[in-house]
Amino acid sequence: MPGYNKSPYAFDDLREIFERAMLSEHGIKIVCKSRSEAIITRSRMNYLRKMDRKENAITYQSDHPMHMRSVWDRLVLRVPAKGAPDETTIYMEKRSHENFIIEDLSGPQFEPLEEAGRKNV
Repeated sequence: MPGYNKSPYAFDDLREIFERAMLSEHGIKIVCKSRSEAIITRSRMNYLRKMDRKENAITYQSDHPMHMRSVWDRLVLRVPAKGAPDETTIYMEKRSHENFIIEDLSGPQFEPLEEAGRKNV
């Protein structure tokens, strides 16, 4: 990605932020000076995760759970839409099933096709 230094040393600030987000129960938010800064910072964060995955591909064997993965993949990086009151904020939220409303499916419309087909015969 053009526009910023891609040396691993250029991302030390972001490593600290990632570690802080991982220690948080639900995640953190970062308020930037502008929306542009928020977008660029999020892009740098995603690039750092990409570099971490590549490093883990070298460090770990292909059968290891961390091969080509980053522990930081557990975080969702989100910048609200342009014009939103918090458009200059990066939200780093932990992925969790608790972020969803989950309901069991039941009733005749959810029966397996074989059983539903037999009832119509």
